[in-house]
Amino acid sequence: MPGSVPRHSRPWWYEQAQRAFDWFLGWNDLGLELYARQTGGCRDGLHVDRGNENQGAESTLAFLLSLAEMRRVQNTATSVQRSAVAAPIAQ
Repeated sequence: MPGSVPRHSRPWWYEQAQRAFDWFLGWNDLGLELYARQTGGCRDGLHVDRGNENQGAESTLAFLLSLAEMRRVQNTATSVQRSAVAAPIAQ
């Protein structure tokens, strides 16, 4: 039934969100990780031939908020799957 499954647990939406998030992790035109695990910072973007060396607060917050959202979506999807498996058992 349309609308009964939360929008964020729909496969197409999740795949697109994951694709966008992966941009931070190196799935971009230059193949560079923008998130720096060593510092916890995130580069501000990409130049034509290199990553921007600046790690501003806005970029770091964009990464961290994206990470939190992806984890929330994954947790929600797992809960929905568990509910679907448990529902027949409860009946």
